[in-house]
Amino acid sequence: MAEFRIPNINSVVISGRATADSTLSYTEKGRAYLRFRIASNRAYRDSNSGEWKEDTTFVGVTVWGKQAERLSERIKKGAPVLIEGRLSSYTREVDGFKRTDVNVTAWRTQVLLKSEGPYEEAELVEEEEDTEEEDTGKEDADKVEPPDDEEELPF
Repeated sequence: MAEFRIPNINSVVISGRATADSTLSYTEKGRAYLRFRIASNRAYRDSNSGEWKEDTTFVGVTVWGKQAERLSERIKKGAPVLIEGRLSSYTREVDGFKRTDVNVTAWRTQVLLKSEGPYEEAELVEEEEDTEEEDTGKEDADKVEPPDDEEELPF
């Protein structure tokens, strides 16, 4: 019987609004990383009532390197962003129980600006992808604690 091979694909594209101001930090080796959470909304029609409803998913995001430093002043609470990256998981112990958190490690981040007039297209402000291997954060990712889930929600 032939072996079926699954391709190794880990790619995420998600948009939403920052739930709080971003936090810029540095690893022991001096590598910059930026953390923030986004709220991504999805509208759907309830199959029973026919009413439109909204579902919100909260996602943690980590940006590494020079891109993190450039974005730190621009990602504030409510800022609309488009993220491209990969899923990352972290295991930690909370009250004696192991807990695994999943977030997005961004390799490309776009801050979307609101338009001024009703007929203008929203301006897209794009940050260049950091292609330097040293800025991917792989080396330091295991040493960085994930954000606390207990933080206050913005609503």
